[in-house]
Amino acid sequence: MIRVSIVVPAYNEELLLPACLDSLAQQDYAGDIEVIVVDNASDDRTAEVATRRGVMVVSESLRGYSSALARGFKSATGEIVATTDADTVVPRNWISLLVREYESHPDVVAVGGEIVFRDANRAARVFTQGILPLLVRLDRSNPAGAHLWGANFSVRRAAFDAAGGWLEEFNLQADTELSERLRRFGRVVLLDNLPVYTSSRRWNRRLLPSLALYASNFVWFQLWRRPLWRSFPNIREVNGGTRPSVAATRRTPPIARPRRLESGSRLRAGALAGFLAVLVGCAGYEALTPWSSAFGKTYWTGAVDRRVVALTFDDGPDEPYTSQLLDILRTERVHATFFLIGANVRRNPGVAARIAREGHVIGNHSDSHPLGLALEPAFRIQNEVELAEKSIRDATHVTARYFRPPQGIRSPWLAAVLARDSLVDVTWDDAPRDWQHATPSVLAARTVAQAHPGAIILLHDGLNTDPSAERSATIQAVPLIIHRLRALGYGFVTIAELLGDTRSLPRAAQSSPGVALGSQPGRSTSPRAPIAMQACSSDK
Repeated sequence: MIRVSIVVPAYNEELLLPACLDSLAQQDYAGDIEVIVVDNASDDRTAEVATRRGVMVVSESLRGYSSALARGFKSATGEIVATTDADTVVPRNWISLLVREYESHPDVVAVGGEIVFRDANRAARVFTQGILPLLVRLDRSNPAGAHLWGANFSVRRAAFDAAGGWLEEFNLQADTELSERLRRFGRVVLLDNLPVYTSSRRWNRRLLPSLALYASNFVWFQLWRRPLWRSFPNIREVNGGTRPSVAATRRTPPIARPRRLESGSRLRAGALAGFLAVLVGCAGYEALTPWSSAFGKTYWTGAVDRRVVALTFDDGPDEPYTSQLLDILRTERVHATFFLIGANVRRNPGVAARIAREGHVIGNHSDSHPLGLALEPAFRIQNEVELAEKSIRDATHVTARYFRPPQGIRSPWLAAVLARDSLVDVTWDDAPRDWQHATPSVLAARTVAQAHPGAIILLHDGLNTDPSAERSATIQAVPLIIHRLRALGYGFVTIAELLGDTRSLPRAAQSSPGVALGSQPGRSTSPRAPIAMQACSSDK
């Protein structure tokens, strides 16, 4: 079997290193594993901790991340060399999954996975769970290949040597730079199913300075192919807390490089970091807000001259709640729009058929409702859309022509997929947040408070693909919503009617006396225009 070396650079890591080494000792890989800890001029017990656990310890007196990596890789004897950080815990199958990827794909030269930041505080979670996943998805969609994280990185030794190894002038984001050089020798792969778990200490303690540092350095590298910053402050655990110590914040001596990178470029670097922050913020806003059409026409409300609203239900069919909901809608003589998940349709095909049979409009809500579907590569989005479309058509004999993206998140490549499939993107503007715990009366009050002529109301008869989700509050709120809105003079229409697309409605919806029709086409944030698109068409 392939021999694997694991290099762990460590500077003053006596508190977190034990957990890292324990996770490496518990690997399920049956082949030879060599663990090398590089003591990078520590002044604590890092070397002693590593020695007690029986791993190889080598010393590197020149402080710096890339210097430590270079020393460790020089000592490594494995055909595959992996590296992780001393504050990181890896899963038990980390090495076995990495090796399997190399054995299955001879053209792959480097393999890594994602990073999960643990114990993040409230501010750090905004970045690690909000902004960072968006950036990772964007990076993964790069046809040239992803950038690997140093805490979750492996490479074929032959490709590493051919690429020239670690460049010590790239102390900050050395992993980014090496990932790009390795692409010349084969594929660089980032695995979805191989996360490692690392400390959030940097983001907890120095969020904004760290963001500015990394963002400006990355932009500078992309523009001029060289680093802007040589080093970065180290955050270490001291006396039971996480804070910088005097020893931990010693800066690496600067290397020889153009003087303007040391002094005159700080203002430009700040401007670049600010520009990147604004760019990411704008992209995030446009992706997350239901009323944005920046990435493609999105219908989020209806432009009508009558007091009508559209009830829409996501994440079904889910029993027994969808059947209970259908009973209520039939009693109240109201037709709604159901955005169905393909996996749930396959679990409840009879209920999906009933939705169509009773005259409701059916939309596509993806096949498995993945978190952040819009940020996935286009081929994965296409697969989710097509699988759901087939399941809906098989169960209902209806082809859904409307699509609601999971979580309402949109992207340019999602818009391109929908355009190719002639699907209309529909979001909402009245969301009582029924995915959170609330009583039926509270949900009804929230819905009515936001209602207006043409409102698209978002409710849920399921919750993702969880068959055990509790939806009773929403079901009990629906008759309250209907009665209160009717008392205010509102009628109820489907999305097809709201967008002026009554020609292709199911026959039951067209003939129902309980449905009030909107008289004008729907409104998006693009210029108004009727859509020549079927809401659902019979395949019979």
